Amino acid sequence: MKKYLVPVLFSGLLIFSVFLSLFLGPEKISLKVLSGNGDYFENLILWNLRLPRTLLVLITGVLLGASGAVFQLFFRNPLAEPGIMGISSGATLGAVIASILMSAGGSTILSIKILRIISPVNLCAFLGALLSGLLVTSLAFSRRGKSASIMLLLCGTALGTLYSSISSILLLTNDQELHSIYTWILGSFNGRGWNELIFILPVSILSLVLMFLSARPLDLLSGGETTAKSLGVEVDKLRTIVLISGALAVSASVCAGGTIGFVGLIAPHITRKLFGPKSKTLIPLSMILGAVLLLISDTFARLIIAPAELPSGIITAILGVPFFIFLCLGKKE
Repeated sequence: MKKYLVPVLFSGLLIFSVFLSLFLGPEKISLKVLSGNGDYFENLILWNLRLPRTLLVLITGVLLGASGAVFQLFFRNPLAEPGIMGISSGATLGAVIASILMSAGGSTILSIKILRIISPVNLCAFLGALLSGLLVTSLAFSRRGKSASIMLLLCGTALGTLYSSISSILLLTNDQELHSIYTWILGSFNGRGWNELIFILPVSILSLVLMFLSARPLDLLSGGETTAKSLGVEVDKLRTIVLISGALAVSASVCAGGTIGFVGLIAPHITRKLFGPKSKTLIPLSMILGAVLLLISDTFARLIIAPAELPSGIITAILGVPFFIFLCLGKKE
């Protein structure tokens, strides 16, 4: 019974979170809009503003939850998540560079066709995350053997610190961009819409496909690389798939809502605590829980100081940290 009850409960929670995201905000929307009886402004807000934003938040939560689960399975470390690989910091550096170029009159240089669909900051953040992920992936082949995964974590952390330092230097020397980039770093979906959704959708699908393809080998890897190799797992190939899928997921998520932390850490950790470490449950349930956590956070972000709004990343941390600590302390391994 539990086998079927858990997915149903999680799916119901996701639907409820989507409902809250669509109908709650600075402007309340009545349910009659679903039957076509809503006024013009309610329809405009729901279909042109709320719906694309809700879908963006949902996809971002799914990507962060799934990538966190895959990284934790691969590194066999409950604290592993894409942020420690330097990918998020690379995205921030890309956003900072784009913002400074625009303020320096580089908008004509950046005004290529694709930037009419998506903002230069979001595009460069996407490219920054992608290039950072590819750099870390290339390191996967520079050190083979038992210590390869440890070296990747160390190199990713070091590169992330380097990217953050460069970003800080650029911002301090161009302080007029400090506020806007700081808000972006905290994670916000304000002003996002259909263009961002269309842009990230193919990358998101590819990332999730790669993650699900790596699910069974990741289970075999739980006994160690030596055991996994004896069972036919190509660890180097698996490492590449995991890192590429993680880079794609973070690239898409930062393009959608900036650098939102914590979701990729807490969603898989809670799922593992409640339902175990098997990839067939950990990955999909982490996807749903990540989406629920981010949807609720984004809804609260729009309500707390309405009509203004807080960055969603702040709410994610406030909601998630106490629950995370409670789970860590309340159940012994």
